[in-house]
Amino acid sequence: MTKINMCFEHQVAVKAFFVNRDKIKDPAIIKYLRSDPDGILEIPLDGIKKGKWKMTLEWNYEEKDYSLVKNIVIPVPEKSEL
Repeated sequence: MTKINMCFEHQVAVKAFFVNRDKIKDPAIIKYLRSDPDGILEIPLDGIKKGKWKMTLEWNYEEKDYSLVKNIVIPVPEKSEL
């Protein structure tokens, strides 16, 4: 399983948006995720096609809104993963 791991200083609930940069007209993929108590967030990439994506994470902590935008590339799965 392909995934992205991120570390926060506290537990967070995150809304993750994925927009395909190769096919902008495709609808965004939205995932609702929660980190573990240590702040480790695993973002599974199952169901997201290979290619270039803009990933936006949004969360709230102590009544403040935060966001992070990253351009990512999802690779073709290796034969051992198929």
